[in-house]
Amino acid sequence: MPTVGEDPAEAIFQKLAEQVAAHGVREVTGNLVADDSYFLFEPYSHGWEEEDLQWGYGAPVTALAFNDNALLLRVRPAAKVGERAEVRLEPIADYYQLNNRLETIPAGSRKQIYAQRMPGSMQLDVWGEIPLDAGEDQDSVSIADPPQLMGELLHRALEARGVAVRGRVEVRHLTRLEAATATDPFPKAPPRVVLAEHLSHPLAEDIKIINKVSHNLHVEMLLRTLGHEVKNYGSLTVGLEVLQEFAAQVGIEPTAVNFADGSGLSRQDLVAPRAIVKLLEYMAASPRFQVFLDSLPVAGEDGTLADRFTGPPARGRIHAKTGAMEHVNALSGYMDLPSGERLAFSILGNNHPLKSAEGAAVLDRIALVIYRHFAGRRWKE
Repeated sequence: MPTVGEDPAEAIFQKLAEQVAAHGVREVTGNLVADDSYFLFEPYSHGWEEEDLQWGYGAPVTALAFNDNALLLRVRPAAKVGERAEVRLEPIADYYQLNNRLETIPAGSRKQIYAQRMPGSMQLDVWGEIPLDAGEDQDSVSIADPPQLMGELLHRALEARGVAVRGRVEVRHLTRLEAATATDPFPKAPPRVVLAEHLSHPLAEDIKIINKVSHNLHVEMLLRTLGHEVKNYGSLTVGLEVLQEFAAQVGIEPTAVNFADGSGLSRQDLVAPRAIVKLLEYMAASPRFQVFLDSLPVAGEDGTLADRFTGPPARGRIHAKTGAMEHVNALSGYMDLPSGERLAFSILGNNHPLKSAEGAAVLDRIALVIYRHFAGRRWKE
């Protein structure tokens, strides 16, 4: 799965096409099939808000995923006041029809940038005002149909290498109806000749991506993969069953959690701090604890904690997963005390009136109070 920050996003398709051509293939007489049926086709989870779906953090969940199923939206002021600002998408500049109504205004003015794509639309509207002296603004917007785009990119790459594709790009989904009426909805693939392949990162590395940067798509894909690998049914519901069974194994009471998705984007997710602490204690005793610990952001150093706890006493001593949505903030993980002891903690703030950054700052202050209490000594700021 190509991800943001690696080689140019289309490079993997170029390499796949090169491998196909190297096997002597010169013509594809039928359709080019993008098979997305490893997961049940349910691109969104229970309780996701409509407004979330246009952004990268709410990208559709597909078995075939490209560039984190998102495009980078880059916005810069024009050279002169009154001109339309520069707005572009990367790495597929023409994927959406861009309707740019973003005006460049005098330096020092207030910046107001808005973007919207209606559900099902292939038009992205960008409007507002950006000051002449403003820097570049970046955000990520979700890709409407990742498997279709991947098929088209591979089609293009094959044609560029002299492999003629006579048919069209066909996306193969597995719908709920098909799964409900099929004798074996997820049959094992028959033996095939592999003409080209791309191997993703090992699972431990992907878990690090999930926890370090709080990556919604990757964890939603992992949840469905668990359903497929453990119970041969790659769906959200079955993935949640596997998750609930693991929670019971950990010793978490059923009344302490309600799982609606893998990422926590759903407003139906509920979890008590004591449940998270039980998980942290369980993992601390696990033979895989080091992999888990290494995946967590480190205070003042990396991931979502890179710019938090940047000074003593907590810098480098708190390993914790963050969480945030409107009026909700969370911080849970481990504190490494000067005594050599390790403390598991969970701080959750719900339904508060603060902005996200303000809520995070409150949690940080609480965490520091806890740290100082258990450290048993005073530290200078």
